[in-house]
Amino acid sequence: MKTEVKQDTPSSEAISRLSVGRKLGYGMGDFAANLTFQTVTLYLLFFFTDVFLLAASTAGIVFFISKLWNAVCDPTMGYIADRAHSRWGKNRPFILFGAVPLGIAFALLFAAPDLTGIWRAAYALVTFLLFSTAYSVINVPYGALTANLTLDTHERSSLTGYRMGFAILGTLLGAGATKPLVAFFRNQVIGFRMMGVIYACIGVVVNLITFASVREQVLPPSEERKSLKEDLRLVMDNRPFLLLTVGCIILFVAINILAAMVNYYFKYNLHAESMIPVAFLCFFVAAMVAIPFWVFVSKKTSKKFAFMIGMSLLGLTMLGLLAVPQNQLKVILALLVLGGLGMSTGYLCPWAMIPDTVEFSEWKTGHRREGILYGFFNFAFKFSAAFSGVLAGFGLDFIHYVPNVAQQAGTLKGIHMLMTVVPFLFILVGVMVIFFYPIDAKMHARMIADIEAQKR
Repeated sequence: MKTEVKQDTPSSEAISRLSVGRKLGYGMGDFAANLTFQTVTLYLLFFFTDVFLLAASTAGIVFFISKLWNAVCDPTMGYIADRAHSRWGKNRPFILFGAVPLGIAFALLFAAPDLTGIWRAAYALVTFLLFSTAYSVINVPYGALTANLTLDTHERSSLTGYRMGFAILGTLLGAGATKPLVAFFRNQVIGFRMMGVIYACIGVVVNLITFASVREQVLPPSEERKSLKEDLRLVMDNRPFLLLTVGCIILFVAINILAAMVNYYFKYNLHAESMIPVAFLCFFVAAMVAIPFWVFVSKKTSKKFAFMIGMSLLGLTMLGLLAVPQNQLKVILALLVLGGLGMSTGYLCPWAMIPDTVEFSEWKTGHRREGILYGFFNFAFKFSAAFSGVLAGFGLDFIHYVPNVAQQAGTLKGIHMLMTVVPFLFILVGVMVIFFYPIDAKMHARMIADIEAQKR
């Protein structure tokens, strides 16, 4: 292809500032992604146990199997994207052709057909696998676009700020509108079914807008393509990537358990089920508002420092929720706002840090592999969702949770522990892992300079 010679060296446009329009267009993609993914994270376990009437442990197993599938699906999708070429670029075509299948899969996931016994569990598993696959087809290449749009590490923080602002808007819509939308219909089964269709249509339209809004500027040099085994070795030799990935898995297990338990905590412990959307709004509005502040902090200090401080603030909030009497609803909501301020870094920092690990790999090996790295990184987030689903599901069974009835005192205490102590412990370990992540702005600038020198 004639244009490949020009793609070997990033243009000045690739290193310079991105236009606001391009940042907005790119960021919108994460609105669609999080509208679906976070709705699944926040409500699917509750939907499975209290609406589709699966046993909590069965629902946890469905979560775990579907996400284990991503251990194959996400890295494979990254491998495919690394080798894709079209007139639209490497990664953009997957957004175009994956939009409709993802919408269909999401709608089927919440369709709740009238099935019994093993067929009910089988339907839940199959539709979750379809959704996970379709999500990978779009989201792995979409994430890799960050590294294709600019080489400037601070501009990546700004770009990620736009992206995560839209991500939280998508989360807010899923968190705040889902329960009222479901309640608009005559029963929860029909309500969740219609919610699935509406959100699916929104996601399809937004993904198509993102496809039309971005252009890939930074592409890898033309070179002999390596095997999947050799690409996997590049991943395993990338120490910053491994530290970031492991730390994010641990930290997002904490966030996902917390998010899943909000439904049970407010419904049974606080007897305030109608306040569940308010709780999520407190959490995620605060996270969205705080993003510009954390972008500023990351530029003045480092992305790692901002990430560690934010997650530590979230962990301290969990201890606050443990100590506050459960009749103090306003204080609990205020603590969720505080926790959201800290959780904001979980949206911003990982996705601003991962592109820098792409350059680390190129710096060390001479090979640039955005797709395979983003494939594994996406899997890390899905694995954290799966593992947290298993922990929450089996945790609910362990404390003798029974859906839609008044819970025993021991069960209520167990829900409280799952909401507070368990996330705190995971946050503590996750922050310790992130502490060892080595890349800062100075190191990244040195890597870029060395990479450019090697190309001359």
